[in-house]
Amino acid sequence: MRKRQPDGKWRGTRQSVAVSETVLRARWVEAETIHLKRIGLTFDAIADQITRIGKRQAQAIVAIPDGVTFPPDFQISRQACHKAFRKAIAREPSLAAEEFRKLDSSRCEEMFLNLQPGIRKGNPRSVEAGVKVLRHSAQINGYAAPQRHELTGKDGSPLTLVQLLEAVGPIEDEKD
Repeated sequence: MRKRQPDGKWRGTRQSVAVSETVLRARWVEAETIHLKRIGLTFDAIADQITRIGKRQAQAIVAIPDGVTFPPDFQISRQACHKAFRKAIAREPSLAAEEFRKLDSSRCEEMFLNLQPGIRKGNPRSVEAGVKVLRHSAQINGYAAPQRHELTGKDGSPLTLVQLLEAVGPIEDEKD
């Protein structure tokens, strides 16, 4: 059975996969995007940085592979950076998600530590911001208490199943 090269050309079963310069450049963009996102840059800032790197106006964090060159008019959009980020995350979802959860947790800890002087003085805005940081930290780490939602009627009492069905209307049976 014949297989295809990454660029779409056919290859024989005994022929090795030839990774093109375009594929290498795309993988580098993914790696650079991940590193810049870890630092906390927006996708607009990441696109600007990668464009400057492609035009040799800035230094890359991730080493550019041998043989990879950029066209003189190289430019990348924030949407393309977002797509590269999503592809890179999709390759190793559990590892990347855990890594970003740890990164987000350490950012929360740093924010909370920076709010401590204001919290100790009783500054209401610092206390409010601290509570929000702690709530976010609890949500990303999965130890926030589950929230209970209750539907109530016009008088404030809980809805019964009969009242809910009357409000929703008749439910049609599915015909297979």
